[in-house]
Amino acid sequence: MAVTTETATAPSMPVAATAVPEAITPDNAAPETVEPETAAPEMPKPGRIPRPFTASDLDAMVDDGYRREIIEGRLIVSPSPIIRHQDAVFRLGSLLDKHCSSSFRVLIAPLDWRPLTGESLQPDVMVICEEDHNPDGFLLGTPLLVVEVRSPSTAVYDETEKRARYESLGVVDYWMVDPATPSIVALHLTDGHYVEVGRATGDEGFQATTPFPVAIVPSELIR
Repeated sequence: MAVTTETATAPSMPVAATAVPEAITPDNAAPETVEPETAAPEMPKPGRIPRPFTASDLDAMVDDGYRREIIEGRLIVSPSPIIRHQDAVFRLGSLLDKHCSSSFRVLIAPLDWRPLTGESLQPDVMVICEEDHNPDGFLLGTPLLVVEVRSPSTAVYDETEKRARYESLGVVDYWMVDPATPSIVALHLTDGHYVEVGRATGDEGFQATTPFPVAIVPSELIR
């Protein structure tokens, strides 16, 4: 299951220093002990005011094989994916690359997309404009298409929080692929909100028109 570590936004009062973001206890940890209401409130310690995570925090972290994303100030940590997941990512990426023109470029994870919001996201597959290609650094421009390949532990997250964030960041096309079914659901940004424009299961075909024409058959994304 993807593990979400959250922090509270620091108050507007000046502080002597800013500490590393303070993690919130995971859901499966032992519950915290709640102090009686009569206990005196703990005063904030200088230099220990929690703050939102930013993409720059990732650069100081050790690469231990986990995927780390910063979404709206929260650190999202996910374990490395299984082979079926990566197989679907590779096959879909190869299919898109085969059909895209020189105006586009197909990218696959792990690769950070770092928008100006200070976040860092790692979609499984992205299609970008060629002019946004940054061979020596992170992706800074907004992708035209983002694809998340589901796993049992991330399916709900892909459908809710990631969908909402990609929508608000202006990603025109968002696809969710489930290699276990196999299936695909395609969303297109219309008047600022995602609208489903197609879905397919098994040997059914989905004909995409944006960002470029390509036919997707879910069963062909697995082996």
